[in-house]
Amino acid sequence: MKTIRNLIIISIITLFFNSFIFAQVPAAGTVTYPEKYYSFRDNMYNSRGKTAAEFEAEYNALIDEINNTKTGNEKQVLIARCDYVLGRAYRYLGLNDKAITYFDKAINICKAILKNSEMVEAYVIYADCVSQNCSIKPKTYSMSQGPKIKSMAKKALEIDPTYGAAMYLYNSQNIFTPAPFNNYKEGMEILNRLLDTKEFRMDKSDRYNALSARAYCYLQQGKKAESDFWYEKALEIYPKNEAVLSQLGR
Repeated sequence: MKTIRNLIIISIITLFFNSFIFAQVPAAGTVTYPEKYYSFRDNMYNSRGKTAAEFEAEYNALIDEINNTKTGNEKQVLIARCDYVLGRAYRYLGLNDKAITYFDKAINICKAILKNSEMVEAYVIYADCVSQNCSIKPKTYSMSQGPKIKSMAKKALEIDPTYGAAMYLYNSQNIFTPAPFNNYKEGMEILNRLLDTKEFRMDKSDRYNALSARAYCYLQQGKKAESDFWYEKALEIYPKNEAVLSQLGR
């Protein structure tokens, strides 16, 4: 009986410990996204065949809903996230000037929020937009603003250590910056933690980004077969993603 009682106690302790480690506790400063947002975001990632007018119509309807149902910092951070998504849509369409306009707009909203409030979503959106701008603005921008990606992501992780999108951004320097500033070994180790463990909260867009980054990392090391394999995995999430389809030559 004593042995059985001890086993029960150990099982309860183990269950509690695992729940503590893997529980997805809501972070301070998180927001509730409207259902329309997820459709808008997924359409952006499944961008092939869509037009700027279609994205703009979705954006305007979503902004109207946010203005009518949200207030304060939550409203502002949701608008910033929609600006980021529209910017990404413009990038897929090759409309980089329009993309920059919306990325800069989102950055300015996040700056205003962060002057008075530590908000995890604002840090992540700020880092996301700087990351996108670094790909399409002059190199001087990357040199001056690029370090903010990691610093903003680090601040987000201090608020919510389980936030997969923040860890992805924190890791982006390892994967996407030119030598000698990258570190593919460390970058892949973090991607493995994101994709192959339950350490971080990851939704479908987070997994797509991490899979694409893994593919890109292999590509930069001359391992095309491995790269194509992981790009195909990314396409399982968003089959009409323009960037991946173009990379695979389709």
